[in-house]
Amino acid sequence: MLKSESFVSKTAQIGSKHEAIGGDTNPLSEPPDNRSQEPATHAASSRRRQGKPRVLMANEPRAYREGIAAVISQLRPEVEITTVEPNALDASISRLAPDMVICSKATDMLKGRVRVWVELYPEHAARSVASIGGRRMEYAEIQLPDLLSIVDKAEELAGTN
Repeated sequence: MLKSESFVSKTAQIGSKHEAIGGDTNPLSEPPDNRSQEPATHAASSRRRQGKPRVLMANEPRAYREGIAAVISQLRPEVEITTVEPNALDASISRLAPDMVICSKATDMLKGRVRVWVELYPEHAARSVASIGGRRMEYAEIQLPDLLSIVDKAEELAGTN
């Protein structure tokens, strides 16, 4: 858990020393469309296009989720972050139409409707998995600069819609 602003600022400035390992692609022929025709989802998408890209966080443990959310909010104030319990992930994806999700377990709905997602330490493994526009990457040890870079890519992708 990050404890000091100077560490956060210094870490963000240094950049990532941890490169993604493995670069196999998602078996989907095209990236998922994550835009539904449901009125609530359309309204959420319209709000995002007018303002901040949306990141949904549903990882465990809660303190880790809230800590990461606070740091991303501080370092990327243009990003709207919503935290939910992991068991509310699918319902929150339907309701919020996020541009990015950070979670502990990637669901089928997540994989089919969100273009950018990060699965932090699935099954308590010492690795993380990310998918950016359908391209899947594994990180041996994901760090804050890696997450910030993925947030930036989600913002870029959101801006192209």
